Amino acid sequence: MVKKFKMVVVDWFDAQSSTDSIYISEIKNMKPIKSHSLGYLVYEDKDFIVLSFLNFGHRLMKHHQCIPRGMIKKIREVDYVKTS
Repeated sequence: MVKKFKMVVVDWFDAQSSTDSIYISEIKNMKPIKSHSLGYLVYEDKDFIVLSFLNFGHRLMKHHQCIPRGMIKKIREVDYVKTS
């Protein structure tokens, strides 16, 4: 039997960086980037969650994302349409 993972949308703030030149006086205008990720919630603990975007059964995943809890603002489960 294949384990079913919840599909979730995660609202979170990502860090911002650049290799472009910037005046120090402009730093106060920098802000974290508001991000949204949609994927299967395959792991979570008190420190972070892991989303998977492509699963092969219940043991192998590809294209995954680890998001620290401190960056997460909201997690909500969503319905998805079965294709088979």
